[in-house]
Amino acid sequence: MRRFLAVLVAVLTLSGCGAVVPTPRPPRERPVVQPEGYRDPAVTFPPVPGCPTPDLSLNPAGLAAGTKLALNRIRHWNGRLVVGLSQTTRLFSSRSLGTGELSGFEVDIARRIASELFGEPLLSDDARLHLVDMPTGGRLYSLDTAENQNARLLRPELLEIPTVDLVISNVKISCTRASSYGLLFSAPYLSTNTGLLVRAGDREVRSPDGLGGRKVCSGTGTTDSSEMIEIRDQQSGSGKPAVIPVSVADTSECLMLLQRGLVDAIYSDILVLEGFRLQDPSTVLLPYRSPGASEAGIAMSDRDPDLVRFVNGVLDEMRSDGSLAAAYDRWFATVPDRLPIPVARYSD
Repeated sequence: MRRFLAVLVAVLTLSGCGAVVPTPRPPRERPVVQPEGYRDPAVTFPPVPGCPTPDLSLNPAGLAAGTKLALNRIRHWNGRLVVGLSQTTRLFSSRSLGTGELSGFEVDIARRIASELFGEPLLSDDARLHLVDMPTGGRLYSLDTAENQNARLLRPELLEIPTVDLVISNVKISCTRASSYGLLFSAPYLSTNTGLLVRAGDREVRSPDGLGGRKVCSGTGTTDSSEMIEIRDQQSGSGKPAVIPVSVADTSECLMLLQRGLVDAIYSDILVLEGFRLQDPSTVLLPYRSPGASEAGIAMSDRDPDLVRFVNGVLDEMRSDGSLAAAYDRWFATVPDRLPIPVARYSD
């Protein structure tokens, strides 16, 4: 027995000498939470006086008579379409931990646009479609516009943001965004309300008024963040207990803060909140809906009007053949009171 134990110890010693020491993982940083009520002036811009909502996009019928500089650049010079989207927004676009692939409603739209652009269906690993992960806050700086180039001169850290052809990331159409970033929007492909997500124990909350004095999270640079600040100011002005807005660089980080008890609610698009609810069933999507609806469009540089017309043509085809509605139903079937897909409206 002693001889057996001696041999066993020797074997274990030798095997231990050859064992691979695991590389220590770098410490994971917690989400950067902006000061309460803070608005980053380089991400969220004040409203432009007299600026109407750019709800009329460029008509795809005008593509035949116009130049096709952007389309030629993508097809022949670059050989690929570069699309900025989220990797953490479940149902819209999220990355599988198992396969590493992105999937969701907006990924389906991106693949259809790329397939039409190159004239054939593209496989998931086709190099002609390059999907770039974008956090919520800096996504619109990725478009090549004069306004964004000037911003990069003032803020060198923006140079780290890669340049893309399209941003398909639930970007709400607004004149302020179009003017401040130098954007053109496609016709809307989504219409939605804003809502509230809370922990299961807060079911008695009915609206932002029930969250007075408590922290509510939204993504920096989003219309949701701006709306929450407006709600706070209105509550303060009327003598009501005011909510405490908290913003993070990426809206998905709000869920982590809610789970850890660092915020009391998330104020965002109800379709986004449904993705959070599916991810964490201990949360509750409240019946509350914001008074007005907003529409999301695909954001592009104002230097690429031919690309805008082409994208609108693809969205029109998806409306006509039912594929847009089918994708919408497939990904958002569990969302209560969801709004129908909006119609396209063109200026010329």
